[in-house]
Amino acid sequence: MSASNAYAGQLVGRLEEYRDLGRKEATKHRPPTSATHPDTHEVALKSQADGFVSREQAAFDTVVADADRSTLDANSRVVELRSDIGQALADNTIMTRVGAELASDRTALVDATADRIRAEVAWRSFRATNGITGTAHYPESKILHWAIIIALSLVETIANAFFYRNDSGLLGGFFVALAVAVVNMGSSAGLGTLFRRKNLTEPSQKYFGWAALALFLPLTLFCNALFAAFRSAFEATADAGDGGQLRDAFQTAWAEAGGFFVARFHFGDLSSFLLFMTGLILSIIAFWKGYTSDDPYPGHSMRDRKLKQAREKETKRQDLVKQKLKDFLVTHRNHVQGLSGATGTMITMLSHRTSALGHAKRTLEANTAAVERDYHLVLDSYRQANLAIRGTAPPEYFTEKPNIADKISIQAAAPVEQEMRTVLDLLEALQRQHRDDLNGKLNQLQMQMADVLKTTYDEFLETVDRDAQTAVQRDIQVLPATA
Repeated sequence: MSASNAYAGQLVGRLEEYRDLGRKEATKHRPPTSATHPDTHEVALKSQADGFVSREQAAFDTVVADADRSTLDANSRVVELRSDIGQALADNTIMTRVGAELASDRTALVDATADRIRAEVAWRSFRATNGITGTAHYPESKILHWAIIIALSLVETIANAFFYRNDSGLLGGFFVALAVAVVNMGSSAGLGTLFRRKNLTEPSQKYFGWAALALFLPLTLFCNALFAAFRSAFEATADAGDGGQLRDAFQTAWAEAGGFFVARFHFGDLSSFLLFMTGLILSIIAFWKGYTSDDPYPGHSMRDRKLKQAREKETKRQDLVKQKLKDFLVTHRNHVQGLSGATGTMITMLSHRTSALGHAKRTLEANTAAVERDYHLVLDSYRQANLAIRGTAPPEYFTEKPNIADKISIQAAAPVEQEMRTVLDLLEALQRQHRDDLNGKLNQLQMQMADVLKTTYDEFLETVDRDAQTAVQRDIQVLPATA
């Protein structure tokens, strides 16, 4: 019953209003002595009082209906609950269902484990072949690694643009410097990358790697000497856009650079010397960045990455299987736990309903009595004010006061209360009967969960590993563990 509908002394607020009405009616000699029925003012007052009583009765009836509905639901739930508890206590298929859950993910996990074994064999074989004992070492981000070379090439280009400027200005010098940087840094980085092959065991690869270093040393000296000599020849050209003059300048520089190896090379000026030294240093840095762009053993990083990916895939698959298994076990345990607490929850709910019904009954009686009391008070005030002024005898009905409290009915609550007591007795009996059994079942499930997530799961992984090894036997030969 909402606060706005409950009676809270509203009739008393009309006390003065009805006194005034009684006086006014008396001055007009109303109601007449011969009247046999209350006048419109008394009828309106009684109608308002009856309305408050009706609302109190409706609120009480709502509580009774809610209690009756809850009792019916609880009664039907008792039957279901008894059946569910019996099934839960008799259910011994948990391990069978666990096996079915594991079997549904077995194929995918075997495939992931087989992939990991293949990747591991390839990784171990490569390391054993090349005598690798340390961990793979390579940059996590190739983009970041090569960004340093690109940045240095840009720095070299900007710096050399000042060295190569001529009548065409810095723009012409920039394009020449860009070509120089690309050739110088690119070739050095490429040879540095090829130099890693000297770490491999295969003789041809080892010779190829050392050949890259042997090529880098004279090539770097020659190229930087060529670029330094070309700077002087380029600066002397009258028209940098004339292809013939550029070709003559480059031929002159080529011949001059060739003299570097027979001690006939000389720097035309300080700028050419600075250009040579800058290019030489950056070439060495580019060569080193090329060498460290990947693991010192070409192919090692590729196999190492594949192994890490395979292990990560296998671990994720194992974690997924374990989580699904755990969710299944927790759901099963929570079901039994819910059954264990269901009777207590329903007993509490019905107890609250019983208390609410008793409270509603007392509230109906108290509020109805208050409405009748206040109604009689206002009615008496109206009649007394009328009698104090009128000069004729009052009508005979002034001696009577209508009874409105006898209109309420609380009999509907009795059968509902009786039914609730019956259902409560059934629930309490059911709770006493199965409390210990359900607690024992919960303890059993808890121990089974611990055993499944440890022993059973570990044994499952062992069988998966054996099946995966059988699967890879067809195309690989597993190396010894010490390889």
